[in-house]
Amino acid sequence: MWILIAFAASVLPLLPYLPLWLPLACAIAILWRVQIYRARWGAPGRSLKWLLVLVCVAGLLLSFGSLAGLEPMVSLLVSAYALKLLEMQQKRDALITLYLGLFVAVILCLFNQQFSTAVVVLVSLTAVTAGLVGINQSDQHRGALRPLKTAATIVLQALPLMLAVFLVLPRLGPLWDVPGPGGSARTGMSDSLGPGDITRLGRSARIAFRVQFEGAIPARQQLYWRGMTLSDFDGRSWTRTGPVGYPQPAVQWFDGVMQREEQVNSAAIDYEVTIESTGNTWLYSLQLPEPRSEDVGLLRDFNLLSRRPVNSRSSYRVRSWPQLPMDVAGLSATRRYLETRLPPGSNPQTVATAQRWAQEAPSAEALIERVLSLYNSAFFYTLQPPGLGKHSVDEFLWSTKRGFCEHFASSFVFFMRAAGVPARVVVGYQGGEVHPEEGYLIVRQYDAHAWAEVWLEGRGWVRIDPTAAVAPERISRGLLEYFSGREALFGDTPLSLMRFRDVAWINQLRLQLDAIEYSWSKWVLGYDDVQSEVLTRLLGKIDARRMALFLLAAGLLALAPVLVFSLLPRSGHRIDPLDREYLRFCAKMARRGHQRRSGEAVRDFAQRCAAAEPQHAQAIQAISDSYEQGRYQRTENQLAQLRQQVKKLRI
Repeated sequence: MWILIAFAASVLPLLPYLPLWLPLACAIAILWRVQIYRARWGAPGRSLKWLLVLVCVAGLLLSFGSLAGLEPMVSLLVSAYALKLLEMQQKRDALITLYLGLFVAVILCLFNQQFSTAVVVLVSLTAVTAGLVGINQSDQHRGALRPLKTAATIVLQALPLMLAVFLVLPRLGPLWDVPGPGGSARTGMSDSLGPGDITRLGRSARIAFRVQFEGAIPARQQLYWRGMTLSDFDGRSWTRTGPVGYPQPAVQWFDGVMQREEQVNSAAIDYEVTIESTGNTWLYSLQLPEPRSEDVGLLRDFNLLSRRPVNSRSSYRVRSWPQLPMDVAGLSATRRYLETRLPPGSNPQTVATAQRWAQEAPSAEALIERVLSLYNSAFFYTLQPPGLGKHSVDEFLWSTKRGFCEHFASSFVFFMRAAGVPARVVVGYQGGEVHPEEGYLIVRQYDAHAWAEVWLEGRGWVRIDPTAAVAPERISRGLLEYFSGREALFGDTPLSLMRFRDVAWINQLRLQLDAIEYSWSKWVLGYDDVQSEVLTRLLGKIDARRMALFLLAAGLLALAPVLVFSLLPRSGHRIDPLDREYLRFCAKMARRGHQRRSGEAVRDFAQRCAAAEPQHAQAIQAISDSYEQGRYQRTENQLAQLRQQVKKLRI
């Protein structure tokens, strides 16, 4: 039984990362194993086993196209685990299956390092350990929950040693890199922007990143988290252009000294971002950032870049100067061309209107004000915008007039470019939820946002958010407050506790769980700092001798309960479980006034009790017979049968 429980406990947490057919195959394997145990079905023969292997490999190739990658290899391991479950015949096979289960249980850590993941993995390892205990215990000590109790004791004893190893051993890099989870397992920003892209994120409550500020949190209106600038438009979607037309190098990696002269005397904002897995290299920051962490670089368009894809939760430190201008010195001819070009023949009505308004406007600032007034007159901000055709900007500006932030940002940048003003789309997030107790900022996918930047003479790149002209409450109060009671939210995350944020105790529970998760992530991600700080407090000067003694002390602490138990004087021999159940029966009869006499035989005591309690005579005799049979001819089910009989005897 515990082998099947261990199998289910180790495989169930991996279901989101497996192809749809594999959980069904695992369920069939469990059913088949149960039927083999009940002697209803036979074990698969050699030919059938090879056929099952080929079917599993073919299914994985059809699902993933290749066995290379993390998810295909995990699915292959789970398939082998299920097939091994069917193949078990001897104790050695069961041991191999459970050893395989240990690997499967910890694989979940490859996909994320959340606190909930650690708890689930610990439960799975306990279940597998219970399976190992179950197949190694004698019949005399068998019991339904005894393996679980023993396994839990073993795991608890191992925790001190685990913590000691965590603190003492250095974190070693992998011998090779494994590709991270596929993009289908993630929700987040992409490197292109078309109608409806951010609208879909507006229905997700998944966390994008958390931010811990060293000082006061800036006002919500200043919390524009820049991710990418998009300058290439194909008539429908915006994409990145790359470092063309910028001074080289294209990326300035953090080297400990990156501060510019004009930034020295300016008020800076220092903060740490803990970002969830995205599989991408772009990072998020406030305007004009300077990276303060290794493997984080600054691009020429003032965005941050990770040296490697963010395949797991990561953190990085940043210093920003939001009040300073960007590229105030001017644009190169190449960049000016790239920031004003449009596809020929695209959205002719908007092009004609923009050129006419540009001639009528005394300055670029006046043109911007006129366009923002247009948005403020008859446009609607909605999560359910209508579909758009070939000339999407024309249809949006002059026909539908209903859209989400990407519609407003895209149409505004197109209008500015058509008027000859350099402009680009910026995508990222806006705002965030402040944790009321811990004081950090939680930015979720529904905070995804798009806005515009225009280049103005003497001012450089200036942020213009046309959404603020249509729905100023979206910027000042956030998307949740704006759409509260207007449109359905969280369609992509139906189980999110954000749905019940208006219920006080559920909202408090949600915030407490998030605080635990954030503290856990800081502890795990800050491994080196935590390791050094704790060891310094415990050991003072760190050297090899003290670290060895620390490990020895942790090992002794783990073994202390066993040593104490073995050294304690024993009051007597251990009571056999069968005798314990019979003593429970004798205690029940004693409460009825039928005390068993010294030296009285089991059968004689049963006859005396049956005569005194004729209504229970049959049950009393059955208990007596089961006990005598168990004493002289023990079977696997004898103890369970006697326990059930004594339990049913109610007198």
